[in-house]
Amino acid sequence: MTTPAPTHRGLHGTVLNALGSRIVSGKLTPGSTLDLEQTQSEFAVSRTVVREVLRELAAKGLIGARPGFGTFVQERSSWNLLDVDVMAWRNADGPDPRLLIELGQVRILVEPFAARLAAASATPAQLEQIAAAVDDMAASASVDDTTNADITFHMTILRASGNELLERFQVLLLPALGARDVMMLAHDQGGMSYLAQHRAVSDALAARDPQASEAAMRTLLELALEDTQAELRTLSAQE
Repeated sequence: MTTPAPTHRGLHGTVLNALGSRIVSGKLTPGSTLDLEQTQSEFAVSRTVVREVLRELAAKGLIGARPGFGTFVQERSSWNLLDVDVMAWRNADGPDPRLLIELGQVRILVEPFAARLAAASATPAQLEQIAAAVDDMAASASVDDTTNADITFHMTILRASGNELLERFQVLLLPALGARDVMMLAHDQGGMSYLAQHRAVSDALAARDPQASEAAMRTLLELALEDTQAELRTLSAQE
């Protein structure tokens, strides 16, 4: 598993992902117009397909339409930044620094409390899955396997919180968490301290200690954000 991609398939998905990526990456700037016939010709699709794609992009806040002007790219302030496709498109050409940093900040607000709840409400099976995910990270021989294990770890804790709204946070978390892990692990960021931090969360959960679980998760995420910021600075300096 690499950076999670939009799930749309077929001709419709090809056009949607292409146009969405162009808008989010800035290749199509705010105010740029989208020509229906030109798009139809470029992708060799029917007018119906193009119109359906434009409707979806409009629903995500990426485009708008005005009489006498046509269909145009909206300002960023109109975009639905929490939409799963928009987040995936932001990482399509590589990690989006702003997304990774801002999501890291939001995670510090959300996941420690989810861990606190999970210490009390997690089922034995969920606790086993969390511990197994840490073991899988330790045994992993590839970036993809480690990323999968890390995603399983965090997703299971959100589900184990017993709070349906916190569980839905995975829709927001998944695209950027995958991109962040791939970036960090591809540059050998992690190691024993990375595993120890996850193990501390797992052990606190297994001990049914809400305060320790919350504190361990906060430490893990604060360090993860610091590492992400440092890695982004390094990558920026290399450009």
